[in-house]
Amino acid sequence: MRKLRLIAAPSAAALAALLVPGATSAVASTTDLPGACQYYTDYDFVYGQLNLYASKTCNGVSQPGYAVIEKVGAGGNITAVAYGFGIVHYTCQGTAVNTFRFDGEINKQVILDPGALPCG
Repeated sequence: MRKLRLIAAPSAAALAALLVPGATSAVASTTDLPGACQYYTDYDFVYGQLNLYASKTCNGVSQPGYAVIEKVGAGGNITAVAYGFGIVHYTCQGTAVNTFRFDGEINKQVILDPGALPCG
């Protein structure tokens, strides 16, 4: 079962998910510890492209967060398919359904997992 604390936040990604058939989107934002950084993570999936957005605010300073899109194979093998700071994109190849998960500077108290997504 996926656990995700959603917050209402106007964003282009969320709007695209509402307007584009087959698009998905989610937003997570929490603070790990009092006085620590606050992490903001958002993703969308439109026409076979998975987009991950990550930022963090530490001591009042906002900056891009390090984010990783990982593909989970049928046997549980995990492969990083895209990574970077701020905005990370991965375009699926073929038409198969693939399972993805995220890692990096995202809140570890919230499981943000897009799960199985059709590529084509």
